Amino acid sequence: MSTQYDVIVIGAGLGGLTAAAMLAKTGCKTLLVERNYGVGGAASTYKSGDLVVEASLHETSNPEDPVDPKHHILEDLGVLDKVAWVPTGSVYEARGGPLGPSFVLPEGFRDTRAALIERFPALRTGIGEVLSDMERIATGLGVLSRGRAAFDDPLAGLSALLKLGPVVSGWRGSLSERLQRAFGEDEAAKCALAANVLYWHDNPDTLWWILFAVAQGGYIASGSRYIQGGSQRLSNALARALRTAGGELVLHRRVTEILLDANGLPIGVAHEGKGGGRAEARGRVIVSNAAPAAVASMLPQTKRQAFSAPYAERPLSISLFSATFGIAQRPAEFGMAAYSTMLLPEWMRTLRDYRRGAAILAELPGEALPPIAVVNYSAIDSGLGGPPFPVSVVGADRLANWQDLDAASYEEKRDRWAKALVAGLDRVYPGFAGSVVSSVFSTASSISSYLNAPDGAVYGFAPTPPTGPIWQGSGRSPRTPVDRLFLASSYAGSGGYTGAILAGATAARHVLAALPVSKK
Repeated sequence: MSTQYDVIVIGAGLGGLTAAAMLAKTGCKTLLVERNYGVGGAASTYKSGDLVVEASLHETSNPEDPVDPKHHILEDLGVLDKVAWVPTGSVYEARGGPLGPSFVLPEGFRDTRAALIERFPALRTGIGEVLSDMERIATGLGVLSRGRAAFDDPLAGLSALLKLGPVVSGWRGSLSERLQRAFGEDEAAKCALAANVLYWHDNPDTLWWILFAVAQGGYIASGSRYIQGGSQRLSNALARALRTAGGELVLHRRVTEILLDANGLPIGVAHEGKGGGRAEARGRVIVSNAAPAAVASMLPQTKRQAFSAPYAERPLSISLFSATFGIAQRPAEFGMAAYSTMLLPEWMRTLRDYRRGAAILAELPGEALPPIAVVNYSAIDSGLGGPPFPVSVVGADRLANWQDLDAASYEEKRDRWAKALVAGLDRVYPGFAGSVVSSVFSTASSISSYLNAPDGAVYGFAPTPPTGPIWQGSGRSPRTPVDRLFLASSYAGSGGYTGAILAGATAARHVLAALPVSKK
């Protein structure tokens, strides 16, 4: 006879880990099933030879700040102090494109105002207005996250809570629209404040201003942090919290079916190992840390269309490529001083030109490189060691850039792009190329395969403005068309690490509202 669980969680990414740990801590009998050998999903760190590779997390807003939306969640789970959150020194350095000479976006709204006004004195008024809006939005979400209610989505009620006043009239607007009002035609100022757009989207014209303000405002308000030793340590800490609370974790088992009763309600899951061996686990509620398309494939054929219908028209987020280079010498010897640097290519003339970035990788490399983020882990006490010293290069990508290639063509294209990126970095940091001793290059295809992410989408749904009334929030919810089946992935929140943790916590609160009182 199989064990009866209160909740079964599918997938041990940050959202699933957060939901499972929260539910186990409340006394729910919880099972977490993960298809890979380890937990974390994108929040993973691994070694390739002597090179330590950070799979995805390069920085996050500081969860030790009570204003940060993750603070109370991680504190309640007892994991906030289980990892070291290392300051990165600034949000980023940016150079090139419309910006030209280097600009450093500092931490703290006061210092950010001062730096922007010093660089763009004629825009003093616009700078003050846009930063004030960002500060209210970002800190307001931190206030909202302290609540223990099961909000319909992680951003629900944000505008009403903040009493945004004039911001409300433009709450559906894009990043481009908001920065146009603040900075007019000054593209350098726009790039100074939003050079890291590639961390969320590839089109400022369709990136929802509110979500950008939440994310970028969080970095500015609380500071940017890296997890010492790599993001795997946070994932492992959440897994320990789950087990300490009495929850169970099963690795290397892939959920193939979500079992429903005659009324269409979840009663458990079927899962199997790599070599087969089907088993079932029974549970009253199912939480999935997966894309809706992946969840639909686990449902009976007759239920898939109805389940998928609410998600059919929602565009998916961008994907990313991530190349990590092992450097024999410290990158500082080549002039790479900042932890995070946004390199904007010469062909960029406006912030909107980010739209071209991912498309460049459709072809073999030529003269044009995409906008990239360069992460120098040795600039801080990252715990990743060296030599070789890891340097990551990240940019927007699309699964279509790597499809319809045979294995040899795929490897050749990936190798040529790795060499093109090294050559590009060598132009900015002379001597870099001669110090590269190893490399690992992950494409949108790699991400799609490892994370089971449709189109390689790393942030769930595209962060575009919602279409419904303001009181309905962002429209991103853990609720699904199937009662007692919830999402705890980025598709239920705003994407990224903060978004995934918020989505997991919100899903857990929905589960507690759905279970009988005796199970809470």
